[in-house]
Amino acid sequence: MHFTTKILKDMVDESVHRAFLRYGRGQYPGPAAEITKTKTGNIKVRTTYMYQDLPASILITLVPVETISISGILLGYEPLDEVLADMGFESEPSKKKPRTLLYESKLAGEYSTKQVEALYNKVGPNAYIFCNLKTGLGWSHKVKTKIPSAQKEPPIEERLKFGTTQIPAKTEFEQKLISELVPDFIDKIPSHFSSLLIENTYEIQKLIFPPDMKEISSKELRLKTQRSGLLRRNLVVDGSEFTREHSMTV
Repeated sequence: MHFTTKILKDMVDESVHRAFLRYGRGQYPGPAAEITKTKTGNIKVRTTYMYQDLPASILITLVPVETISISGILLGYEPLDEVLADMGFESEPSKKKPRTLLYESKLAGEYSTKQVEALYNKVGPNAYIFCNLKTGLGWSHKVKTKIPSAQKEPPIEERLKFGTTQIPAKTEFEQKLISELVPDFIDKIPSHFSSLLIENTYEIQKLIFPPDMKEISSKELRLKTQRSGLLRRNLVVDGSEFTREHSMTV
């Protein structure tokens, strides 16, 4: 389940908390996603950073192949070498990145679809997966590998270039993506539409510091501090616009 969906369903956990560690007080652009459909029913999904894994995690459960090509990087809060080896993936030794302080593991190869599905299910909640997926059947997923700055807000058109997913017509993909992406707008979405854009904005109004804040390091303080504020969501579907606002403590 995506971390925004967990906020909407009051299911905040550690994976949600980690998604907000980079933010202080203020307003920030959250993830956005755009779904467009051709006349033949083929689907294209464009996503910003932090939504890139959602369509990929659904694609891998539906694609009708036994093996899939995967290439890219994973960024973990801890080294992922052991867990990847246990799952049967060959990767280069992880390296700690100085800018993000995350551990980077590189993946490339042909693996069973079940293995890749397990990767998204098991590793995804605790790491960033920036991997391309290829099948040769019209199902594909491409994503960039550099985390954008939290302090810059390029135009939405630029932000939506972070990830691109292509899906052929007549699959369950659209229904599954909609239920995960916009559960709070289900009643606003027609059974047939051509385009849909969902944008999230965070307003961090208050920082909730831990009781032992004077006794811990600055790094520990950042990790233990909660953020309280609002999650604002804006949906545009075939030109009609809707908004929702949700309080959050993450």
